[in-house]
Amino acid sequence: MKQLFVFVFILAVACTARKTSEKDLVTVSILPQKYIVEKIAGDLVDVQVLVPPGASPSTYSLVPSQMKDLSRSKVWLRIGKIGFEDAWHEKIEQGNPDLKVFDTSRMAEWIAAEEEVHGDHVHLHGIDPHIWMSPEEVEQVAELTYQALADLYPDKSAAFNANFEAFRSEIDVLDEDLIRQFDGLENRKFIIFHPALTYLARDYGLEQVSLEIDGKEPSAKHMSQLVKTAKDEGIRVVFIQKEFDQENARQLAEELDGEVVQIDPLNENWEEQIREIAEKLIEAANK
Repeated sequence: MKQLFVFVFILAVACTARKTSEKDLVTVSILPQKYIVEKIAGDLVDVQVLVPPGASPSTYSLVPSQMKDLSRSKVWLRIGKIGFEDAWHEKIEQGNPDLKVFDTSRMAEWIAAEEEVHGDHVHLHGIDPHIWMSPEEVEQVAELTYQALADLYPDKSAAFNANFEAFRSEIDVLDEDLIRQFDGLENRKFIIFHPALTYLARDYGLEQVSLEIDGKEPSAKHMSQLVKTAKDEGIRVVFIQKEFDQENARQLAEELDGEVVQIDPLNENWEEQIREIAEKLIEAANK
């Protein structure tokens, strides 16, 4: 009887500890958003990422276990225009009517392939979704993330605000460092397989040339043009993201007697990856 009492007591303590240690679940679409949420919320929430490492945000499909986890989540923080969100947002919202949804890209200055003017408004076509590769855009995303979390947890808004302001200062330092590092760079053009650095290039006066066209692999004609452009510009490095097949990039690099350099724009450690990509761009420009 004594042993049974001890067992029940231990079980009750364990269940109570597990219950009290459970945190609310916040859902984000991509790994860099997890970094942003944790900068603002600290360890007050758990963060679920829908698009796992190595998967493409353009084409990823949810698995049943993720749909189940979404039913436990307080909120889904969207990043804006990625193909995954466009394809799944209705199913997610219909399947989870109590789930709050915030679009953290509402203040983004989108880069689009085409602008169509209709009266007093403009339609954007072919929008580039990679706003998280711009410190300036991430500052806006972080502000909207802070607002969403403060709305959900008003009793923690002061702590969230302090964390957000500290994070904003870190972003400003990063921006100043990148301006200084890119200043005076002579060869400002680079070649990349998938155009993930559009916003980074815009912010720091670089020119991105993509192997892909409208999400499709390059034609023989396009490859020929890229070879000519690269040789004329003295470009010998071809950048590619880790989740893409390297064959076309490798073929182009061989034509240039150059090399393929891998980058990871979807890395969870957002600031570290931005700095690493900037260093690789500068190193490639100086070859």
